[in-house]
Amino acid sequence: MAAADRAVVLATRPDGALSAVVVDTGEVEVRPIGGVDPRLGLCAVGGRHVSATGETPVTPAAWDAALAVGRVALAHELIGASRTMLRLAREHALTRVQFGKPIAAFQAVRHRLAECLVAIDSAEAAAGAAIGADSEVSPLLAGMAKAVAGRNARTVARHCQQVLAGVGFTDEHDFHRYFRRVLTLDGLLGDARTLTRALGEELLRERRLPAAPPL
Repeated sequence: MAAADRAVVLATRPDGALSAVVVDTGEVEVRPIGGVDPRLGLCAVGGRHVSATGETPVTPAAWDAALAVGRVALAHELIGASRTMLRLAREHALTRVQFGKPIAAFQAVRHRLAECLVAIDSAEAAAGAAIGADSEVSPLLAGMAKAVAGRNARTVARHCQQVLAGVGFTDEHDFHRYFRRVLTLDGLLGDARTLTRALGEELLRERRLPAAPPL
């Protein structure tokens, strides 16, 4: 696929306000980010004396709305990675034999897999509740959904790693790819711990709880 000649980026104006500007991609520096999950393809974009056109002010409300949509999207990605980790652990539990029977027959293993399913379903419910009947995304509920999805994905990863045992640490098994993805996605647009603290402070400041979503 050919690279685009122009791209829309966010820039900070001298007064601190955000603007969306169109830049020539040939004038910017794109540096791949390795980190825990280099396969994700994240890049850092920078440059000096880059010509920009088509400046459009970004209001705080528009930024909050875009951030909310991004957080819900990341929450669903975390849920997808969690479901894949659970599938891999379940398949291993059904085929790995110890003491003459599959380890899926042992209660401790079944409990871990069940807790994974509960964590995934609760994260999916939170992500669904963030989108209203009119398809509008609530910034508050989106933050909650992202926090729940990140926290629960780490829970799923921990339990699945225990079920997979040593094979889960190997490059030959696919589990590590999704574990790496969970660690990276949790850190984007606010990790679970940071979002939980920020949302708690906001609720204490506003002294108002969001309306309960329909069940």
